[in-house]
Amino acid sequence: MDVTALLALVDSLYDSEESDATKVSFMNLALEDLYPYFGPIMTDNTLVTVADQDNYALPTGIEDVSDIISLGIGNQATPSDRYDYTRYHLSKVNEDPMIWNSYYQIYDDAGDKQICLYPIPSTDDLPISIRYRARIPELSASITTDEPAFDSKYHSMLAYYCAKMLCTIGSSPDESQANAFMAMYDEKLNELWRKAMDDEIENPANDGANHQWKSAKRHVNGF
Repeated sequence: MDVTALLALVDSLYDSEESDATKVSFMNLALEDLYPYFGPIMTDNTLVTVADQDNYALPTGIEDVSDIISLGIGNQATPSDRYDYTRYHLSKVNEDPMIWNSYYQIYDDAGDKQICLYPIPSTDDLPISIRYRARIPELSASITTDEPAFDSKYHSMLAYYCAKMLCTIGSSPDESQANAFMAMYDEKLNELWRKAMDDEIENPANDGANHQWKSAKRHVNGF
C-alpha cells in the first residue's frame, strides 16, 4: 500500500481538512512504534576503542542506544572468531556501582547522543562490534508512490494511527473516535507482539554458544 493508498484509507476512516503532509507526519510517528518489529538487523563494525576514552559517537544508522541489540568488544585487535569478544550490557547512566561490563547513553556538549563504556578501555584499536535494529525509512507526502518498508499486511496500521491523531487535534477533539481507531491499531500491534514472542520461542538467540557473551556477571577491570 503506497502513500496514495494510505491517504485514501485515512480519508475513508475520518474526514479531515488537514494537509497530506500532516497526515504523513502522523504515519511517521507510528513508524517509531513499529520499527522494533520490522527493522532489519544490521551489524556495524566501524568503531574501535581509544585508550582511556569511555565515550563514542553513535555509528550511522543508530539514533539511540535502545536501537542496539548487542555490543561486544574484541579481546585483541584482530579477533580470531566470534568467541573472541566480551559482551557488554545495557545499563543506566546512574547505576552505581556497575558490576559488569556495561554501555549506556550520554550526551556531549552539543547535545548529541553518545555511547559510554564501562570499564574505560585501556587499549587502542580493539573492534567494537554492534548489532542493531535499523529504523524504518520515513514516508513523504511528496513521494506518493513509496510504500512502507515492512510487511504489507500491516500497512493499514499507519492509517489507523493517523486517523486517531486527526481525531485528537482541532477545537473539538473526538475522543470516542480516537479510542476506536487506537483499538484497531492496538489489535494489530498485539498481533505483532505475539508473533515476535512466538518467533523468539522457535528461534532463540544463540548467544549461549559463546561462553564470554553468556557470562553476564563476569567482572573485568580492563582489556
